[in-house]
Amino acid sequence: MKKAFLLMVGLLIMLNLVACSGQNESSEYFGFSKKDFIIEEEADTHGGFHGDGSYYLILDCSKNKNKALENLSGWTELPLSENLKLIMHGGEKDGMTYDYNLAGKAKIPEIENGYYYFYDRHSDSANSSDDSELLDRSSFNFSIAVYDSDIDRMYYSDFDT
Repeated sequence: MKKAFLLMVGLLIMLNLVACSGQNESSEYFGFSKKDFIIEEEADTHGGFHGDGSYYLILDCSKNKNKALENLSGWTELPLSENLKLIMHGGEKDGMTYDYNLAGKAKIPEIENGYYYFYDRHSDSANSSDDSELLDRSSFNFSIAVYDSDIDRMYYSDFDT
């Protein structure tokens, strides 16, 4: 009986490690797969009981530009919405200063020409691309990707607080 219990605990731990092992080569990021492009940089700080942290990925798409351009279907042309610009780069709105600078943490520069995709995982909102309530929250659970058309680079990040 004790061996069966230990075996079950061991299996549960292994399954948990596999489930929490983060992103993998076959993962897709709003249509962009790591296997189709050159990974320039990647980091994941998720961990702990609640899974708080961030993940970012920078892909060089210049050698497979046509595939990258196909993936941009459904993305929004830059500039970022006002709320996304404040959360990503900081600034002021209605007398409030926003100093999150999430873009700096994910190594996303300010990009003039390109597209972005925002996906809100915070709630069961019918419109996951709506960022209108983003600044009213005490925590964030969203993914954002920005494609720089000038240098064919895709920046992706998850933020979970």
